[in-house]
Amino acid sequence: MDKRALLVGLLWDVGLPAAVFYGGRAVGLSTLWSCAAAALAALTRVVCVAAVRGRLDGLAAFVGASFTVVLVITLLTGDPRILLARESILSGTAGLILVGSCAIRRPVLYALVRRAMAGDERRLAGWDERWRTQPSFRRHIVVLSSVFGSVLLADSALRLLLIALLPVDTAADWLPLLHLGTVALLVGWALWYRTRRLRAAAAAPAAAPRPQRLRTH
Repeated sequence: MDKRALLVGLLWDVGLPAAVFYGGRAVGLSTLWSCAAAALAALTRVVCVAAVRGRLDGLAAFVGASFTVVLVITLLTGDPRILLARESILSGTAGLILVGSCAIRRPVLYALVRRAMAGDERRLAGWDERWRTQPSFRRHIVVLSSVFGSVLLADSALRLLLIALLPVDTAADWLPLLHLGTVALLVGWALWYRTRRLRAAAAAPAAAPRPQRLRTH
């Protein structure tokens, strides 16, 4: 799976529920039913991706199951705050795992990228070799995991605070925008960080000291 496909998939995952939610609000649906429609859209996306790939992996199954359980509870209780809090709890959990995994042998992000390369044995072998032999590459993965995890934790805390303090309609209107902003921030930072690393790598040979010639007497 290339980077473009990953980015397009991310835009679908984030943009589809937001578009359905705001579309529901635009046609006069209540906050509860707009949230329910957005959740169903996200669940449909999970099922469609699984159907195209011919398998349902553990992460997709967890996302789909969480959507279903929380949606049912929300509809039974009539409280949309439960559905609003779901994504915050999931993103906070993901952030905690990303940050915490930096203290173990290999960050979770490393395993996630390897999973995206499934089936490409040459790239997998190269990825593992870089991890074993290049300290700068290991540091790069740790930095990515730390930044992504920290941003997700901050996003989760802010979203839960808005859900607790604001009227439910106001919170529901702002949360998708905050989510889109967080994703845009992470993508923008990742592109900046990648450019910075490429420039540093290109400048390294030029900055390397030239070997001194031995003088003969």
